[in-house]
Amino acid sequence: MTYTQANVEQIVDALRRLNADDQLAVLWFVYEEMKRGITPDPKTAGLELSQAIVDRIEQFSHEEQLQAQRDIVTGANNEIVQQYRALNPRARLGVWYILAQGMENQSIIPMPNNYKLSSEAQDIFNQVKQLDFENQTSFMSSASAKMG
Repeated sequence: MTYTQANVEQIVDALRRLNADDQLAVLWFVYEEMKRGITPDPKTAGLELSQAIVDRIEQFSHEEQLQAQRDIVTGANNEIVQQYRALNPRARLGVWYILAQGMENQSIIPMPNNYKLSSEAQDIFNQVKQLDFENQTSFMSSASAKMG
């Protein structure tokens, strides 16, 4: 099947209907799927702002780090989310990329080894896996832009 931007947006909309933890888990698993192909340009506008938000989150306890991520996903009204909302879409995507790197190096609360996606989240992840890399990137960009 050939995927279009409309298909990608349908998958993003389905993601947004999941609870916060399943949304975070799908983002993590998609990152794991894509990371070998990602080569971010350190000069990308806004990445320093993305890093600043992650640096703040990194100072929190693990439970507070998880809550900050949940808050971004759900659009809570707090300082971290307000800073996230102020970012351009590319910088918002940068936040999730830098958070995922932090999860890998354990400076951000890592994904539990035994985490099991709900059937709805697994279905969304399976749909994203079927996308080509460009559409996976589009999915991540759209999903991160709609959060906050």
